[in-house]
Amino acid sequence: MRRHLSRIWDDTVLGHSRDTALVAGDETLSYSEVDQRADRLARLLLDRGAGPGRLIALVLGRTADMAVAVLAVAKTGAAFVPVDPDYPAERVAHMLRDAAPVLVCASTATAGSVPAGVPVPTVVLDAAPHAQALRTGPAGAVTDEERGAPLSVTDLAYVIYTSGSTGLPKGVAVTHAGLAGLAAAKVDAMHVGTDSRVLQFASPSFDAYLTEILAAFTAGAALVVPPAGILAGDVLAAVLRDNGVTHAVLPPTAAGTVAPEDVPALRTLVVAGEALPAALVERWAPHVRLINAYGPTEATVCATMTGPLAAGDTVTIGTPIPGVTVYVLDDSLQPVPPGEIGELYIAGPGLARGYLGRPELTAQRFVADPFSSEGTRMYRTGDRASWPAGGGILFHGRVDDQIKLRGFRIEPGEVEAVLGRHPEVARAVAVMRNAASTTGAYGLDHGGGPQLVAYVVPADGSRPSPAQLRAHAERFLPEHMVPALFTTVDALPLLPNGKVDRAALPEPDAAAHAVGRGPRTPAEKALCAIFAELFGVEEVGVGADFFALGGTSITAIDVILRAQEFGLDLTPRSVIENPTIEMLAAAAADGS
Repeated sequence: MRRHLSRIWDDTVLGHSRDTALVAGDETLSYSEVDQRADRLARLLLDRGAGPGRLIALVLGRTADMAVAVLAVAKTGAAFVPVDPDYPAERVAHMLRDAAPVLVCASTATAGSVPAGVPVPTVVLDAAPHAQALRTGPAGAVTDEERGAPLSVTDLAYVIYTSGSTGLPKGVAVTHAGLAGLAAAKVDAMHVGTDSRVLQFASPSFDAYLTEILAAFTAGAALVVPPAGILAGDVLAAVLRDNGVTHAVLPPTAAGTVAPEDVPALRTLVVAGEALPAALVERWAPHVRLINAYGPTEATVCATMTGPLAAGDTVTIGTPIPGVTVYVLDDSLQPVPPGEIGELYIAGPGLARGYLGRPELTAQRFVADPFSSEGTRMYRTGDRASWPAGGGILFHGRVDDQIKLRGFRIEPGEVEAVLGRHPEVARAVAVMRNAASTTGAYGLDHGGGPQLVAYVVPADGSRPSPAQLRAHAERFLPEHMVPALFTTVDALPLLPNGKVDRAALPEPDAAAHAVGRGPRTPAEKALCAIFAELFGVEEVGVGADFFALGGTSITAIDVILRAQEFGLDLTPRSVIENPTIEMLAAAAADGS
């Protein structure tokens, strides 16, 4: 049965009004309390232009307010557009101009992320008089008369921006039609119940957020919202352990930074967003109900799931969830024989409406389903797959250059286009390379693994430094799309057809970035030792740059953990803002 998100929520509130719905730090809210907050916010939004067919941008980050706002927008009949407050200003401005929402919702902590030049009114929810209205306004159910139209499952539920090959992100417009099916499939596969506590791990700017919120709010479970910041290693383990989290959805990279023994309450772990290594199955399967899930944003989050995995199992992406049809087809859109490799296509009510304002791209990716007599469509995923008879679907990479990295979908073309706008760059290519394998703190996988690498051909007479290129990329790209390494080459290797021979690109030399004078202070000596071990280089000077060596947000957690053993107090922000050892040692000394 297809249901609107607002109706899914209403059904849960009826049966679980006194049960805990949200846990965020010291704040615990029942389903009834969340419902009242959402009703009040919905009316505030309606008074300011929200309604069916309209978009509301939510710049609230991973907070309890974000979960309430998602429900409030659904109650108005509008669709939400999540905007990560940590995104570069230029990217936020593009998203808001492209989506053209009637309203932006922010908090005092995130309002500064809304560019001043974007002509969209902003409501700061925790500022007067809005805060007063949200505390004392009418909290009864929102009516069709207030909305101006009845709710419909064919209305848009949300617009999620994903990486775009043309150099700008594109908005995927998703209706409510697939949400009930997704919710039912997740609750059933994950065994979520009223006593469950579901972690809210994903950034709301990614559709995995919907998996978490629906799994909790359909089953009458509690959604646990952790503090803002990087969730990995000991930080993630502490959140899981201290909050008694029983169910979590994590990318394999994050799951690899936690030991199952440290989170005894965890009963179900769903991994998604990137390829699942067999070693991770060996680690987790004996301890939890481990499920591998797959699905593009264009198919309402999830299309296939495995059953519970056991150590030694062949790692597949499972089989279609109820209501989803999957095909493995050749270039002529004919099914390939069982076990042979073709391209994966997805059909069903969960398909997105298309790309917002991009009819040509929508027509390219959403094509007529030749196996249906009802005029329905199927989505061309660009993923190569095979489906052995009687088994699960095997993933075999991409038909194009798209990358999945730490759970994020990255179009190299967007990275290349941004770098190509630098005045000292003639051409750029972005590829994924495996960093030197190292063992993270406490034996966990914090170091090594895949990383994004950029190869740059300088413009005539130029020689941009990695620091200059990084600073330029950070102006336009979110953190997960900024290359870890920048390598300058005189020319790019080409195939006979004139395309870049990506396989022939040289291996980046991380050791070349471990430069500078030797360490002098105890803090510098400690950090040099930490960097040398983490990045697999023999000698490290104080000019060594965390990012140039291939550091990521996951590796930053490892630096922090190891620095604590030397008595150094660092934070993820201090690592990001002080990337060289010399700067980081100084930051540790003054406590910044």
